[in-house]
Amino acid sequence: MQSIDHLRWRLGLFGLPHDLSGKRVLDVGAWDGWFSFECERRGAEVVAVDCIRLDTFLEAKERIGSKVEYLTLDVNELSAARLGTFDIVLFLGVLYHLRHPLLGLEKAVELSTDLVLVESFVIASEKRQIPAVMEFYERTELGGQLDNWCGPTLECLVAMCRSAGLAQVNVIDMTNQRASLVCKRRWPLPDREPSVAAPQLRSAINSRTYRSSFHPLKDEYLSCYFKSAEPGLTADSVFVEVDGFDVHTLVLSASEGDGYQANCLRPPGLRPGRHEVRVRTASSTWSNPVTFTMLDESGREIVTLSADLPAEAPELCSAELKPSDDQRFAVNRGGSLICYFRSPAKSVGAADVSLEMGERVARADTVSWLGDNVWQANLLLDQPLPRGMVVRLRLGIGEWSLALQVTGAV
Repeated sequence: MQSIDHLRWRLGLFGLPHDLSGKRVLDVGAWDGWFSFECERRGAEVVAVDCIRLDTFLEAKERIGSKVEYLTLDVNELSAARLGTFDIVLFLGVLYHLRHPLLGLEKAVELSTDLVLVESFVIASEKRQIPAVMEFYERTELGGQLDNWCGPTLECLVAMCRSAGLAQVNVIDMTNQRASLVCKRRWPLPDREPSVAAPQLRSAINSRTYRSSFHPLKDEYLSCYFKSAEPGLTADSVFVEVDGFDVHTLVLSASEGDGYQANCLRPPGLRPGRHEVRVRTASSTWSNPVTFTMLDESGREIVTLSADLPAEAPELCSAELKPSDDQRFAVNRGGSLICYFRSPAKSVGAADVSLEMGERVARADTVSWLGDNVWQANLLLDQPLPRGMVVRLRLGIGEWSLALQVTGAV
């Protein structure tokens, strides 16, 4: 049992405004409901969830005439599709009760449009080369309680919040093995004017499948290929944004010239359909957007064409067959068909490009913008193309290009 003064102190650490009018708040693990009712008192629309239904919550709700929506749900049952999204998500005293703590944080991120407030039990940090470690409690090792499953170090808790999709993670208090964090889904605005040109984002693909599509139930990574004139780039100075939400770069690799590959996780909760990714550096503005597609849970693609595709036929400049670099991968055992074309289109995704090869028509697997109205469309082949094959290309439902014969190895 915690006193009202202690509860006020806990919430006060996060610096929430006294006026929350117009805000939607989700209180995960609401228990007796004090945080829920306090946010409602400040003017917010509140949804409170917990894994069990408590009479103490219901009694308090009735006594004060509260309109807080009270739901009995486990964290695993939470989704934006079910509850909508919230300006503020309270995730206080929840993490260490979860058998799958990182998944729980991802649920909180999915439900948030901006702010996630996290409080958790933490263990003492250790002098280790990698300080982000976590204890696992198989039975009742933590406090003799059945549903206490894990104890992260503070470093581990911060890293997990970032990995779950939170851009800013700020520790505001550490008292009696309880850590309080204010987390946001967007980077802070740059504190100075851009000093270098925006990166040129070429393509965004799935690092597993080499396609511009992703399965929501698979652990797939987003690879962003871009060019930048800024020297000395690192993973910490390259910022990736998907649909306006920011994610951390995990690995940055340099290629020839000024080319780079930035790998990151997708934000949780992306719905089926088209999504936009942009990148910037510490000294630049945002790049041009590039699209990728989320499949539905059955792996089916919901095709949505770009709204501003030109009706006139693109100029197909070349069609080349490139053999597979690694025959172990069945996805392109027949190599790749690479088509270069010109079009004044502003935005082209893989789903926008159709390739006709004899009687077969297929959608491109990836599309890259090369600048000056030049684009590259790639199609992964499970079988080699026959000699003499001719190819045509079109955008959306526009006109087909002139046909070209495929060159390269067969």
